[in-house]
Amino acid sequence: MFREKKRVINNVDYDQAQEASSRYAEVSARLGFIEAQINERINSIKDEFADEIIHLTREKEKQFEVLEVYAKEQKDNWGRRKSYDLLHSVIGFRTGTPRVTKDKMFTWDNIVDMVKERFPSLIRVKCELDKEAIIAMRDEKEFLELQKQCYIDVEQGESFFVETKMLELQRQRA
Repeated sequence: MFREKKRVINNVDYDQAQEASSRYAEVSARLGFIEAQINERINSIKDEFADEIIHLTREKEKQFEVLEVYAKEQKDNWGRRKSYDLLHSVIGFRTGTPRVTKDKMFTWDNIVDMVKERFPSLIRVKCELDKEAIIAMRDEKEFLELQKQCYIDVEQGESFFVETKMLELQRQRA
């Protein structure tokens, strides 16, 4: 595939825009057709192998269970090692990332309240800008003061789009 240098386009008239619209719709339709054919072939291949994939996946899971049970039963015999070499694979245990858990009798809100009371240094207070409220007040007089004093603004971008009229294109071809 080669790279084409992008040309700068200026001074487009109505007829050129209509021609570009027509060509854009044709190319979009052809791309859609090709993508549909690709997806159809992919689905056909997936269907062809679906039963075997299901069977192999189940078989793999069964063998995994056997190896896991063996590893758990034999782990004490491995000494300090966390893995064990077999003829066709290496089995072992990976240490997970530490995480904080709680007793099932309590909710996280209960836990936070207890920690806040007994160990306040372990509580985080998160301050953040309420951007939704700022957006909501953008038409109010108070917003002008906020804008001047805090150097923030509310912007809303605009993006160009092209929607092809596929029905029109199909009618023209018929």
